[in-house]
Amino acid sequence: MRLARITACLVLLLFCVTGLLFAQSKKLTLTGKLTRVVSIGAESSGWSLNLNPVLEFDGRQVSSVEVKCSDPQKLANLDEEFVRAKGTLTYSVGAENAERPVFALSSIKEIKQSEKGK
Repeated sequence: MRLARITACLVLLLFCVTGLLFAQSKKLTLTGKLTRVVSIGAESSGWSLNLNPVLEFDGRQVSSVEVKCSDPQKLANLDEEFVRAKGTLTYSVGAENAERPVFALSSIKEIKQSEKGK
């Protein structure tokens, strides 16, 4: 009986933790202008996506998001370009900054001039 209670508690705990993790992140496709951002300190990735159109996420209007990518050279090649990016949007809290939106990229590509109207 004791083993059954412990197992039930662990399963419930695991279910609650995974539910919270999935509630805090969302997979999205965003469009906007990718720009390099100068930051003081090591909290920022140095890249931002200025959204077009503005996004509403968890009841907040977001006009730009910090972009994190495993390949910074890929972002450097797209600096100041209008792009379509796929990834996961979450909020990050730093020691010096308040809660801020962070977009972890899974893919990104430039949108050609003819595609912008679509």
